[in-house]
Amino acid sequence: MESDLVKEEVSIAQSISGSDEIEELIKNLEDQCKISEKSGNFLEADKIYQRILELKKQGQIKKREILIARQKTEVSDIELAYQEEIKLHNSQWQEKLTLFKQSCKEAEDQLVQKQKTEYETNKILQEESTPIIPKHSPELLNLKRIQDTLVRNKEYKEAYFVQQQMLELEGKLKSTWGLDREAKIQQNLAQIVKKQENEMASFKQKILSGAEELKKMRNAEYESLIKKYQNLRKELVITQKLEQNRFEGKHTTGCGTMNIDLNQSSRAMFRTPMSSRPATAIGDRSLITSVSIKNLSSP
Repeated sequence: MESDLVKEEVSIAQSISGSDEIEELIKNLEDQCKISEKSGNFLEADKIYQRILELKKQGQIKKREILIARQKTEVSDIELAYQEEIKLHNSQWQEKLTLFKQSCKEAEDQLVQKQKTEYETNKILQEESTPIIPKHSPELLNLKRIQDTLVRNKEYKEAYFVQQQMLELEGKLKSTWGLDREAKIQQNLAQIVKKQENEMASFKQKILSGAEELKKMRNAEYESLIKKYQNLRKELVITQKLEQNRFEGKHTTGCGTMNIDLNQSSRAMFRTPMSSRPATAIGDRSLITSVSIKNLSSP
């Protein structure tokens, strides 16, 4: 009867898959083995004992399968978390760069409008401040002094000749003043244009510097993600090897074990804490603005 009971336990063992069920079955068989031993039925006790050994072997195999499966899942979870982090990193930085370009375009439009207004204002100012009638030249002023002296000395004939010279000289000055006046205005406006060109060149250089700064930030964050992944992967390999050694009964010192909870999600283990993690593109709007508007729109 007890032999039939063993056969029934074997049938049950073949139908179960979990290590907990096998442990429960072994416990039941051990109780039966003690009963057979006490009753002097040693052959039956031996059959039960052999079955216990077989079940323990199956249990170890099952536990190892569970261990290997769990460790594969841990590796897969970290790989998946890493890929998700890279995808998130790329998405966030794409948004940051788009925001940076928008900020640069807005700042450039503002600068162009400012320069246009500045040019038009200065053009009007030059037109208003540059005399339409030419100022007396030193030569004309000298002739005027000579004429006044001749008049005081009653030398009217000589004063008349000097007066004619003055009229002739004034005619020449008036005939060329229009061109001179326009040349002077254009010269002053050209200086303004040159200053504005330098201002725009400086502005675009700051755009390049800002873009380079963002590129360095992006690369630094990317390198940090890779390094974190590599460290986690390395620590996981060490931890899993120690687990396997402990399972197989090999001596382990416990050194180099992973300083994280294996029950914690791999994504939570992988991701940088929020306090040290770079903000998202939306949350990082002030950073992008500072790189662009503050640094770009200043002269």
